[in-house]
Amino acid sequence: MLKKTLLFIASFLMAAAAHAQDPMLTNWWFNTTNNMYNGILTDVEAVYYTTTNVYVKSNSVPNYYLDGQSVNDAEAQNAVWIIPRTPVPDPTPGSIQGGQSGLMIDGSVCFHPGDAQSYNGQGVWNRLAYYFEGQDMDNYNGHSTPNDHIYHHHFDNLALNNTGSTVHSPIVGFAWDGYPIYGSYAYANTDGTGGITRMKTSYQKYTYTTRTNGPNVNTQYPIGCFIEDWEYINGLGDLDEHNGRFAVTPEYPSGTYAYYTTIDANGDPEYPYFIGPTFYGTFSNANLGPGPGTNTVPGGATEYTPTSVKEVAALETSFKVYPIPVVDYLNIEPAKSGNYKVTVFDAKGAVIISKEIKSVDKVDMKELPYGAYFVQVADIANGSGFVKRIVKQ
Repeated sequence: MLKKTLLFIASFLMAAAAHAQDPMLTNWWFNTTNNMYNGILTDVEAVYYTTTNVYVKSNSVPNYYLDGQSVNDAEAQNAVWIIPRTPVPDPTPGSIQGGQSGLMIDGSVCFHPGDAQSYNGQGVWNRLAYYFEGQDMDNYNGHSTPNDHIYHHHFDNLALNNTGSTVHSPIVGFAWDGYPIYGSYAYANTDGTGGITRMKTSYQKYTYTTRTNGPNVNTQYPIGCFIEDWEYINGLGDLDEHNGRFAVTPEYPSGTYAYYTTIDANGDPEYPYFIGPTFYGTFSNANLGPGPGTNTVPGGATEYTPTSVKEVAALETSFKVYPIPVVDYLNIEPAKSGNYKVTVFDAKGAVIISKEIKSVDKVDMKELPYGAYFVQVADIANGSGFVKRIVKQ
């Protein structure tokens, strides 16, 4: 029975890989348990795809969100966002001034670095949200818009960019032009060699002491608090003027253009945070707002179903596996003592953790990257067992 179960798992994973190797389909935080907050479905509700586009349904409320931790409590957006599956570089890159710039894999939105306000409302010396709204953010650097109540991040989503400096950071989102947004650490060399290093922005603060037609440089308005305080220096850091580069990544072994979450040596957010003043590729205006994405899923689109693995074997009611999502430890509670084997597979079917238990036990998942995993619990005595999909955050 156990061999048959494993064979089904392997078959499922290979079949899933055949149609779902696209990281734009597999990397989202799918809400497979109908988890709600204040009656709002959290994370990503559904993903549909055609040969050309991916359509993501989201309320922009991730599972870690809590009212009262930031200004303007979040509300359900019932949004459908469109992302091109085959990104195309734009010979005349478009500006991202104001509003949404991409979708985070937890279903929230990443925003332009600015806070939509300028010094004395004159349209120049545009304010950076990091400086002027930092006190409004929650523990994950997110807050909501005052009118539409869209929960979003202007910089460093700490719920996603949290795997440390020793491994390549995961994908934390996708920009509207279809290129991935990674965390802060990547391969030192673009061919995937050289170890792991922090991706450094090529923007730096000007060194002037006065601003033309702007506020004086002082403790209230230090250099760096306005977008215009930053200048791009080609080759200064690892990234280009869009805050990205073309390189090999774990999800794209042949290489891809990608943006990166920029932080300084102290771990503090650093301009331009996610995406520079312009996108690298072409994009749809349908996502820019104001308001949430109002795209329509076409009739011929296919829904990506990450929970199909549940068909491999029925879940046994005599076990409890929790919490899901898991942060540190996954609890395994059998109704009675026995000899059981617990195996954790990654999304590609590779064994990540394997251990034997006799009764209530825990699986240490603290060091695993965020994402989807499959947990198999098998009774060693008779080979019966079950498979459960979990999410590590």
